Amino acid sequence: MLPIPKPAQDAKSVFDACTATAKPLTARTKLQALKDTVAKAAAEYDTAATNRALHKLTHLQDQPDGKPKKPGGINEQLKKTYTNRMVHKKSPGRDVYDQLLAEAPDGRCALCGQGIADTLDHQLPKTHYPLLAVTPANLVPACRDCNFYKGEQAPASAEKQTLHPYYDGQVHEHVWLFARIVGPPTPAVSFCASPPPEMPPLLAARVRHHFTTLKLARLYNPQAGPELRYLSRSLRRLPTAAINEHLREGAADWTAIEGPNSWQAALYRALADNSWYTKHGYLEPWK
Repeated sequence: MLPIPKPAQDAKSVFDACTATAKPLTARTKLQALKDTVAKAAAEYDTAATNRALHKLTHLQDQPDGKPKKPGGINEQLKKTYTNRMVHKKSPGRDVYDQLLAEAPDGRCALCGQGIADTLDHQLPKTHYPLLAVTPANLVPACRDCNFYKGEQAPASAEKQTLHPYYDGQVHEHVWLFARIVGPPTPAVSFCASPPPEMPPLLAARVRHHFTTLKLARLYNPQAGPELRYLSRSLRRLPTAAINEHLREGAADWTAIEGPNSWQAALYRALADNSWYTKHGYLEPWK
């Protein structure tokens, strides 16, 4: 997860802009009448997200209709406020959509840190929380894979929530991403989430849930291949005694650039700690 500053856009103003020209007029009138309700829901969301308690917003589920799916109801209109009045290229809310996407670090998904951020993910799904459909703090720049894996399930508990890039930056105060090096006969590397004992239990549970839900091992494992082949060539130019220090410097550099829980930092830490690799494993033809 890549931490991002919380959006500065006001939820009520964004909702007002998205619905001020909605058609037909009957739908516009109903939507505009909900401006204060949306603002109140956004404020509750902010408080809950700050306290890692989004699962406690069950009173906002399926509101204001009170039913999951009511054809032609106001909930459907609220969801269309996002799809038709924010995502659409010529919609009144498109500027906000583009601004939120532009906050993605280097254009990358804030949830996995690797994919291209080409969509916005609803941290609380609009299917269950239509009042939050265009609330900026609920919209995270993401790749389509993470959006798909995360799905539309509402969190059932504090532990069953993916990490929130706007609110969970402190997760990187702990090192929890690790790489595992496998030696002969088939050298390989794999990644896992293993929070340290001193990490708060709730945050540790969310780290594991985030890693598993978004299938980050499946994403990171192939990324290591080219890096290992590059190292296999570059380390041959160094004296054997200098290899460990070179790898530790690499781990420190990647930590400074991408954070302690980037796959690159985890990989270099693991390689530096692996005596088989530093002595002769780097000579293997990593595939």
